[in-house]
Amino acid sequence: MATAMSRSTGKKILHETHRGKFSFAVHIMAQYLDTLPDLRITLDVSHWCNVAETFLEDQQQTLDLALDRTDHIHSRVGFQEGPQVPDPRVPEWQNALEIHARWWDKVMDKKRKQGAALMTVTSEFGAPPYLTLMPFTRQPITSQWDVNVFMMQFLKARYSKAFANENIT
Repeated sequence: MATAMSRSTGKKILHETHRGKFSFAVHIMAQYLDTLPDLRITLDVSHWCNVAETFLEDQQQTLDLALDRTDHIHSRVGFQEGPQVPDPRVPEWQNALEIHARWWDKVMDKKRKQGAALMTVTSEFGAPPYLTLMPFTRQPITSQWDVNVFMMQFLKARYSKAFANENIT
């Protein structure tokens, strides 16, 4: 239905990879990507890491297919036990950030090779319960705003050469 509507309107319809949706896990998404060649996605791979409790090392074929079908990225960084690291700026989470960045690199590289002048990304570090809170006080351990600004700056620095600078805002 989404493909038919997309064709009739000329508008892309993207399906987010997210827990609680049909696309909740990489091993489930494989069947959709295999049988629906026009399926386009908003990649929030952090949820897949959480559901699989891995960095998807054993799901490379499906992950590569998903990266090929990605038209928008939610730049949340997940880990094996949660959909959002507490703070991607700190040393404890640099490995998770770099793993996600390498996946995003593949999407960006493909778009650049296709001649795209623009790739859209949403810095999507969320509020509680995604954002870790201190026990008893329920105060955030970090600033959600600052983390999202960091992600924006991180992505600008990483991809400013891949796309026309005027399109990175």
